[in-house]
Amino acid sequence: MWLSATLRALPNRMPALRTPRSIIAALLFVASHASASEQLDISYYPISGDTPAQLLQAMQDNGPQADDGSRFHGYTRWNVRWNYRTNSRSNGCVLQRVDTQVNGSITLPEWTGEHTADAKLRERWRNYSTLLREHEQGHYRFALDAAAEIRRQLAALPPQRNCDALVQQANQLGASLVELQRQREIAYDRDSNHGRNNGLEL
Repeated sequence: MWLSATLRALPNRMPALRTPRSIIAALLFVASHASASEQLDISYYPISGDTPAQLLQAMQDNGPQADDGSRFHGYTRWNVRWNYRTNSRSNGCVLQRVDTQVNGSITLPEWTGEHTADAKLRERWRNYSTLLREHEQGHYRFALDAAAEIRRQLAALPPQRNCDALVQQANQLGASLVELQRQREIAYDRDSNHGRNNGLEL
């Protein structure tokens, strides 16, 4: 699965997204010139079945949907937001600080009958679900890469004649960096055949 990022250039505040009954991973990094925050929510949808074929069908029938209605066994959504402060100096307008926030969500299957199934099927399921989770986490890493490049490259922008010109340049650069990671995410699914080339088979 892949999903392109949504992006937003924000004012100085970036509200946190919190989803109840989900697993939340958060990281906050603060430096004198930038801050980076991330929040990843992991949720599960129930499936049932007594054979690999039944489990695969349950995921096909009940898995998360993309915007076009297609269903996937696992699904990752992410967005990258950034903001900055400008400062007019004698040599032009400069960016004082670049902050990024990454919000992501991963939806995965949860087999409700796992504890009563036979040992062989449980082993196959655990291997499959581990690889599926790793594949979806790979999608989320593109968001982190986009945010890191935004902080690095926007902070390195040279002074501009006025702040309006700098804001336009910074936002165009941020959008292009997110688009670059979106294209890499597309290639990630294409090259791995949605994880199948890495053993993602039940």
